[in-house]
Amino acid sequence: MNPSGQQELFRSIENAMAKLYQIWDRIGIGKANREYRSSTVIKHVQGLLDEIVEEEVVLERQIETRIADLTQELATLTKELQLPEFKTPPGMPVLHKEKELQTKATCLRAEKKERLQILSRLRAEDQSLCDALCLTPYYIPSGSTPSGEQLEELKAHVQKLTLEKEKRMSQFIKHKKQIADLMLEIERAPETSFEREVMVEEESQFSLSAENMHALDALLAELVSCKSRLEKTVQELWERLHVLWDRLETPKHEQEMFEEGKEGFKPAVVHALREEIAKCEAQKLANIQKFVDGMRKELETWWNKCYFSARQRSEFKYFTDANYTEDLLTLHEAEVAKVKEYYSVHQTILQLVEQREALFHKMIEFEKRANDPNRFFADRGGKLLVEEKERKALMTKLPKVEQTVKDEIMLWEKDRGRTFLVNGMSFINYIEKTWQDHEEAKLREKEERQKAKTKQLNEEMIFGSKPSTPVKRRFQPTNTPTKTPKHRKIEDSIKTPCSSSKGQHTTVYNSPYRKTGISTGPHASRMAASNSKLVPGSRNRRRSNRLARKVLGEKNTGTNETHMFSHTTVSTTAAPGGNMSLASTGSYQDFAVGLSPAVRPFCRSSLAPQSPTSPRGANMDHHRV
Repeated sequence: MNPSGQQELFRSIENAMAKLYQIWDRIGIGKANREYRSSTVIKHVQGLLDEIVEEEVVLERQIETRIADLTQELATLTKELQLPEFKTPPGMPVLHKEKELQTKATCLRAEKKERLQILSRLRAEDQSLCDALCLTPYYIPSGSTPSGEQLEELKAHVQKLTLEKEKRMSQFIKHKKQIADLMLEIERAPETSFEREVMVEEESQFSLSAENMHALDALLAELVSCKSRLEKTVQELWERLHVLWDRLETPKHEQEMFEEGKEGFKPAVVHALREEIAKCEAQKLANIQKFVDGMRKELETWWNKCYFSARQRSEFKYFTDANYTEDLLTLHEAEVAKVKEYYSVHQTILQLVEQREALFHKMIEFEKRANDPNRFFADRGGKLLVEEKERKALMTKLPKVEQTVKDEIMLWEKDRGRTFLVNGMSFINYIEKTWQDHEEAKLREKEERQKAKTKQLNEEMIFGSKPSTPVKRRFQPTNTPTKTPKHRKIEDSIKTPCSSSKGQHTTVYNSPYRKTGISTGPHASRMAASNSKLVPGSRNRRRSNRLARKVLGEKNTGTNETHMFSHTTVSTTAAPGGNMSLASTGSYQDFAVGLSPAVRPFCRSSLAPQSPTSPRGANMDHHRV
């Protein structure tokens, strides 16, 4: 206790007792009574102090009790809220300690209340979502205060369920629309209770459970599959019907009348197609041979597309069967379906082989064009340059395509463990064979050209060569009149064998002995001069020109036969320094054969032997007489 306070208390008591004694003296209270009164005052003061002390003791006990209660409450709150234990600093007065504990307890009570409110709200949301999704709510023990981690987990759980509900609802709305469209397309009404629940009830009333969502997916998949089956069925029915129409040669307007209004793949369309096919099938039985022949043509087409060899084709022994029955047609249809299936399975490889074949044949075509000597005359607008560019591009592309096909076939053979056949052999052997056949064909063509050239050289050695110098303009063949005028017949009858116009060329035959002709001897000019006197006039010159053009025109068109002598034009002017003898001419038999009308129809000679019935022969006999 503070000493100054004690002294003040003592002074106050002393002053009070002094005043009391003074009052008692003035009153005249005796000594005994005065002592009694003094002891009463002392007892009263002592009682008052005892009461004050007692009250303070009680207060102290109350504070300690409250501190204990607060401490216990704080311990419970920290445990429920999963917080660390709260401790006051040691030596703190109880009143301060009570205040600290009270403040902390108030904070923890508020936090607990807030957590319980959040828990209540999240539980309500979680329960609603779980009811919609048919899931189990998030478990938190009842009557307990959730920890912060539990509240965060519950909040995340509610957010996850919210997203899942939105996702399922969006998926449900989307699937519902698709299901409605599909049912409308295939003309199908809701049959089961689940289908009616999906199509009829409100969207908010639909249970978004996992089972319902799986059932919804299954229903949609079933309808999509049904639609695909109907589409495939309708497509197959249309293909079958068109095949029947083609084989039955059904008129186009009848086909168009049937096709009108039958778009899509509804059951009504399927029913109509099946009825029409049944009708055509009945007609097919009456034309079974035509159908079998058509199936055989189609089978050959697919065999070619699949590059089947003759041995593979011969495995179908009914291809040449002449007993036309429905069973035979069925066998052919099954074989066509089998080959189609083979093509469908190996379509990628077969298309690459087909591409390679197209490039290979195009290369052969380019080579044939390159060997054509007349291609330079037909070049217009740089066609040869464009063709050369195409050929180079093709020769670059062809090996790449062949290598691509080889790689694809090698992968196929590696996976299946057997050889992929193209025309009955492996693709590598097939390529080698095609190139080998191509080289052999080129070699044969080269040998044929050499043989033709050798034959031509031999004929030129015997009969003389053709004029190879090109003219500026080809002679057009003149139309020989069907009837010869009379004055020309008379001129022909009096014409001498050596008649010719001065300075003109005439057609003669070379000797097979390659000797100098009489026309090139020293008397050639004199003979030509004597012969020129017999020419009646310019009309004969024109006729000679026409005959020369006619002969040259036949040369240009290439109508010469192998047994004829080669034509050549020889000037009537004697060659300078020429040496002529009788031995330089051919035999008379060669001369007569050369003048035969069958061999040279456009050469005229009054000395050539004629048939007795021809007017020319009569004129010749008359001339000789």
